[in-house]
Amino acid sequence: MKLRRPSSLPAERQRKILESIHSRGSAKIQLLSRLLNVSEATVRRDLKVLTARGLIDRTHGGAVLPETSTAFEKLYAEKRTQLQEEKRRIGAAAAARVRDGETIILDSGSTTIEVARHLTHHKNLTIITYDLFIAGSVDYDDTTSVLVSGGTLRPGFNVLVGSEAENFFRKIRVNKAFLGADAIHPEQGVFNATFSEHAVKQRIVEATQEVILVADHSKFGKVALVNVCPLDAVHRIVTDTGLDETVLSELKRHGTAVELA
Repeated sequence: MKLRRPSSLPAERQRKILESIHSRGSAKIQLLSRLLNVSEATVRRDLKVLTARGLIDRTHGGAVLPETSTAFEKLYAEKRTQLQEEKRRIGAAAAARVRDGETIILDSGSTTIEVARHLTHHKNLTIITYDLFIAGSVDYDDTTSVLVSGGTLRPGFNVLVGSEAENFFRKIRVNKAFLGADAIHPEQGVFNATFSEHAVKQRIVEATQEVILVADHSKFGKVALVNVCPLDAVHRIVTDTGLDETVLSELKRHGTAVELA
């Protein structure tokens, strides 16, 4: 019997498995085997990995997405229409922690843009970002400088990614960084839904004295595809009052400072 050549590396196969399960709601091992042109044993190994990471639930002969998964990323425009009032409150509370004259990084996202909108009266800031919307759509004070990383434009998200963006953040050091997330789990840390931005986010965490995580309550108690950093790397979380009490207790038990806006 002729052996089939695997269609991709494990990470790429697992991404395709997640896409298939997301589009159908579930997927059988036999279907995934044909789709990926790999053996059923290979599919089972990939499903085991994805199950261990909390991204899927196994069923008899296949898998489904768990209720706690945010493995897939919404488009930028869609994110901006969700929980707008909560994000505005988070943005105001987070921006209040910035002092005039500081150098800060703003991560990409629909919550960090609200941080940016509440920085318009601050003086002598240096704002660094890889999000073109944050850089170009906010009327900052004339004394504020805005620096944008290099990189490759990610279609549909208005952000710059790739090695050039990563190297830019690797070379700098700042006072504060406001980090977004697709999912936050008290035990497993901060997650991003795709590989496209996670390396840039990791460089941002490394570049700052103080990491402030800004995320609405819907992101908590969940996991996504790629781990960005453990919660130990985060100095403070700013979220909204809709955060589940159980999750809040778990975060405090781990020693994480949490501010509810």
